[in-house]
Amino acid sequence: MDAIMLALVAVALANADGRTGIFLSHLLAARDDRRLVFGIAVGAFVVNAVIAAVAGSIANRMIGQGIVALLVAFALLSAAVALAWRGRLTLADDRVLTAPVPLLAVRMLLIQFGDRSHFLIGALAATSGAGHWAAAGGLAGWTIAMLPFLAFGPALVDRLGAKIVRWAAALILAIWGLRSAMTAFGMLGQ
Repeated sequence: MDAIMLALVAVALANADGRTGIFLSHLLAARDDRRLVFGIAVGAFVVNAVIAAVAGSIANRMIGQGIVALLVAFALLSAAVALAWRGRLTLADDRVLTAPVPLLAVRMLLIQFGDRSHFLIGALAATSGAGHWAAAGGLAGWTIAMLPFLAFGPALVDRLGAKIVRWAAALILAIWGLRSAMTAFGMLGQ
């Protein structure tokens, strides 16, 4: 049951930069079929989260907990680096704005494949084997992180408060990842 809370917090922190919310805000503003597009985005996240959760549950049975702890540490540290990286925040090009619905669904599914959220879900599912709880927590964290950018628009990312939240989230993920790595190497107790 702790997988749901760990995944919720980790995924919410990993998406503090608003990358998905900004992309979805642009997409919803440019299209007339907003409900369908939002449903496709959530559905694509859920499909990828389930795939990551199943892979994590399988990994739980196949590899040792030390390696799993290193996998979690790597997922947390890579999410921290992704937050700190000042690169392009959009997920796709402008062609997705006018894509037909079936093509949009496929592109959304592929865009999110291997995203930092799903890597965290898979790694956290591997710690307990409770993939379904990790997927549920990841979906809740992803939604929580996306809502401010959907409500207030993409301009929110340029506000000082949003920048502070992004850097604080990166710091928390880095500390959490370092602690997980140190625990995996036996430098800290459980």
